[in-house]
Amino acid sequence: FLPTKDNKRQNVIYRKIRSLLNNIIEKREKEMQLGIAKNDDLLGKLLESNRNDHEHGNRGMTREDVIEECKFFYLAGQETTSVLLTWTMVLLCMYPSWQMRAREEVLQVCGKNIPSFDSLSHLKT
Repeated sequence: FLPTKDNKRQNVIYRKIRSLLNNIIEKREKEMQLGIAKNDDLLGKLLESNRNDHEHGNRGMTREDVIEECKFFYLAGQETTSVLLTWTMVLLCMYPSWQMRAREEVLQVCGKNIPSFDSLSHLKT
């Protein structure tokens, strides 16, 4: 609560993230009202469910609740990805034969180019 340099920076970041998420949510809600939103992602499903709750007289989630859920899923996804990559590196170090197979496959599919999102779907190992 003290206005230290770190606390001020943290508050700026907090307000920026909240503002960005609020804008994304507002845009999606407007698209839903116009009937042009694709509700095929987590935010769409969450907002659709929340709208159904409100239409049926239930309390539903507040805007702040939706923002907090978005932050939670983003951070949980970051953590999951981090753990996956760490374990992948550990296992590849433990099993050099698999490391060699994976390296050869990357070179075969991508050549000397940096792997792209499209090329990753062609990797099997």
